[in-house]
Amino acid sequence: MCYDAATMAKKAKHYAQRYGDTDMWEQVKIKYPAMYHLNGFDEPDLPVITNEQPDRVSLHHWAFVPFVYAPQIHGRPMNTLNARNDKIFTSSSIYRESANSRRCLVMLDGFFDHHKKEGIAYPHYVRLKTDEPFLVGGLWQTFQDPRDGIPIDTVTLVTGPANKEMAWVHNEPAYSPDSRMIFIVPKEHDELWLHGTPEEAAEIIQPLPDGLLEYYPCQPIKDNKKLNRKYSGNVPEVQQRKYYPKLEEIQGGLF
Repeated sequence: MCYDAATMAKKAKHYAQRYGDTDMWEQVKIKYPAMYHLNGFDEPDLPVITNEQPDRVSLHHWAFVPFVYAPQIHGRPMNTLNARNDKIFTSSSIYRESANSRRCLVMLDGFFDHHKKEGIAYPHYVRLKTDEPFLVGGLWQTFQDPRDGIPIDTVTLVTGPANKEMAWVHNEPAYSPDSRMIFIVPKEHDELWLHGTPEEAAEIIQPLPDGLLEYYPCQPIKDNKKLNRKYSGNVPEVQQRKYYPKLEEIQGGLF
């Protein structure tokens, strides 16, 4: 799952190389500060390219249904930051309409996850080995706030099967066919994800090939007094490598 991410910390030309022109991304960067670490549970905005406006970047509220209303879905609490690919097209899914007709691409620099050893979670930062930004498959909807009637553009990140690298990082539960990771869209499938049929979109949700990701222990992404960890906030240093003696000892010097 992906609940912590980084975006818009690179130069506009790097985003333009992946999608769209430099001027478009320059304008987004003026409106949107660099986010070296953002937590989905804070419901931040993410830069999104929708199927309806594929030549424009817009900012969407990350949480498909704002958390204050999510407990009302099916009468139980619900986390709408991520949406499983094997459920988004089912008749009972709250994502079905968007999966059929409102798909989008979300630009990220990288994301954070935890690897667990002996009951302790160690934060890891994950990015492409090339350090290029990448696009994640998403679903969007305009949510009408019942309190004031103001429409809110929202988004959720689609997850699909994990590759072996991400199954190792996110190892709780242990690796299985049900291990998950966010759906990183290959460039050749951008248009198919945005404008293909539901059947075509479902078909291309595949694990990223192993060998393309870099992942390493990083600085804490939340405070933990018990483990003497201090979160440094939305600063570049949060992505830096960090030495965890126990992890080093357990992994036999892997890092």
